[in-house]
Amino acid sequence: MVAVALVHSTALMTERLPEKPPAWLTRGERTFAYPYKDWRKPRVWCLAFFTDRHARYEQRRVIGVGGVFPGRRSGTYERALLARDFTALQVPLPLVDLEGAMGASRRFLKDDGRLSPAAGDNLLAAIRHLRPELNETLDGLENSLGANPPTGREGEQRSFEKDAVGTVMETFGADRDQLEAWQQPLGGDDPRSRSVPFIEGMPALRQIEDQQIVHDYLRFPGMEGEDAVQVGWRIYRRSSESRHRLFVYNANRTNAETVMGVDMIYVNEHARSVAMVQYKRMRQRGPGWVYWHDVTGERELKRMESVDDECKAEEEGARTSQERPTTLGDPRLVPTPSMVKLCRTTPFMMNSAALIPGMYLTREHFQELLQRPEADGPSGGTRIVEESVPRYLNNTTFTTLLRDGWIGTRGAGWDYVIGLIRESLSASGPGSVVVGMHRSELPPGNRRVN
Repeated sequence: MVAVALVHSTALMTERLPEKPPAWLTRGERTFAYPYKDWRKPRVWCLAFFTDRHARYEQRRVIGVGGVFPGRRSGTYERALLARDFTALQVPLPLVDLEGAMGASRRFLKDDGRLSPAAGDNLLAAIRHLRPELNETLDGLENSLGANPPTGREGEQRSFEKDAVGTVMETFGADRDQLEAWQQPLGGDDPRSRSVPFIEGMPALRQIEDQQIVHDYLRFPGMEGEDAVQVGWRIYRRSSESRHRLFVYNANRTNAETVMGVDMIYVNEHARSVAMVQYKRMRQRGPGWVYWHDVTGERELKRMESVDDECKAEEEGARTSQERPTTLGDPRLVPTPSMVKLCRTTPFMMNSAALIPGMYLTREHFQELLQRPEADGPSGGTRIVEESVPRYLNNTTFTTLLRDGWIGTRGAGWDYVIGLIRESLSASGPGSVVVGMHRSELPPGNRRVN
């Protein structure tokens, strides 16, 4: 069932919506400033009927139909409103003509925003009845905006990509609720949909000044002079005034995962810290959940171990060199970058910003669990049973430590991993990876500012 909203168009919306969207808007989403008011939760894409916003309700008319998503407050009196797939009515429809069919829900016609489910259904049915020529357009909007989650292997992969994007946003300190607005970038039946980055399905809530930042300022550490602008980048801020920026990169065709065996990379420039997470699926076996370690998992683990060992060697080399070590007074609880997240296999959930419950483990801890006697399966094989893991980091603890720079590389280890990421992102290959880069002049938490 699709959510339905009533939008009283501003003067600029009335002028611009009938125009064809600019070619550089890949999904045709246009952002408008809209008078602020609370919308019903959760914030999702809505099938919207646009009115001409006439001062007198009796003369107000529906002038078009399309999709809208309510962004966050962008000022004292305004919010960002995304609009797409707008179709103008050939003959505007007066709101008063809808009152009879709306019944007790007709009071919503004098308001705006997302309607209650009953009022939305009544409004949609009334307009279908009065304007049958719109049925094909409305069918298309319902199909594109409806909650049809990906399933099977694609649904599992999307769940992990969503969790990775949500984790970097949580670590950064941004709201994750934009995940609620995710839509399939392509039609669910399109075979290309599996190779489109998850983040392409999120609303492009980007201010005009941010487009200049993306073009002029977006440089991966160590890539000065190289344009890092490409499909898959998004930029987020904690607030419109915040000096913190989060650059998120998501691609289904990069060899970062192949090179390092990771699904998520978090880069904190100020702390010179990089942490990398490999997602591991647990399957249900009877009443419990089990991770089975196979040849592919062992190969990924060896790649991560190689990266960790090289970071340690770089650190030791810098410590014993003639130069003064740069990491004195900058400790880490976990000084290596590689982590593992064991999580249950869960179906992809639309209209949800929740992270997947799971267990974060250091790479060393993960290997120790695989070497315990209880890791031997009853019929062979190596496994980790969820209830047998004595200690782990949950989502909250992990993101807090990551945000404050207590987990991940430092010093020479940072230089090595950044070089590795730079190399992997500049080539093509298989895999899926989410990279979050926190860029700010301000230090992370728990640090003294002189």
